[in-house]
Amino acid sequence: MRPVILVHGLMGTEEVHYARCRRWWNHPVTEIRLPGHGNEEEIPAHPAAAAVDRVREAIRGQLDAPIVVGLSYLGAAVAFRAAENASARAPGNAPDAVAGVVMSGYSFLLSPGTLDRWLVGFTSMAARQRATRDHFAHLHGDTWERLLTATFDELSDGCLRLPGLDDLRDLEVPVQLVNGALLQNERNAIVPAAAGGADVAVVAGAGHVVPMDAPRVFAASVEEFADRVDAGRTAFHERLRAGERAADRSPAGSAAGGEAHV
Repeated sequence: MRPVILVHGLMGTEEVHYARCRRWWNHPVTEIRLPGHGNEEEIPAHPAAAAVDRVREAIRGQLDAPIVVGLSYLGAAVAFRAAENASARAPGNAPDAVAGVVMSGYSFLLSPGTLDRWLVGFTSMAARQRATRDHFAHLHGDTWERLLTATFDELSDGCLRLPGLDDLRDLEVPVQLVNGALLQNERNAIVPAAAGGADVAVVAGAGHVVPMDAPRVFAASVEEFADRVDAGRTAFHERLRAGERAADRSPAGSAAGGEAHV
């Protein structure tokens, strides 16, 4: 079965975000710890960039091309960029290093201004709420504020650019977006993602963190997508076939076909 690589979200860990899914996986799973999170004491100068490198290393360590799964805006962006870099037609990269990408709790329509407002709101919440501060300190130790600031800086200054619809259309592997039904902005993200060439799924009863709210459905969605990737039954594969049919119907294609029969 095709392997799955899981990337958790900002200020979480694989234990927090994916533990409830563990009993439901049938495919082999590798869980990635984002740099600086959890019990990692060192925070890299560029934690998001280091995260992309860490996921790429995990991709290279798989015997078969994996499905790379990313949660929320940080995890999804890291998973997407790692898959993008690993699958690029460049020296040293295998042409089929990644089989597909699953992004959850994500919108390809998020504007930089909206992201900035969310980051400010998230920081303010962490500063005001004792329970939130205690939770982050328990997960990440006394350096959690520095980790949060360093990651926000990378998201704000473009060091880690969130993938948009143009990136989705350009990626040379299938993509699936799995969002919860309880948040309007994530429901609204489904139709544009589908129009951009992604497979999409909306999970009833789930909010932003689908693998926590609906772990069995989330695992089944990822594995069903992996099976359809192998069968060539994704929106990405259909787009390739549509392009081939259009080329065959073009005057140049017809001429080439006619010459082949002469």
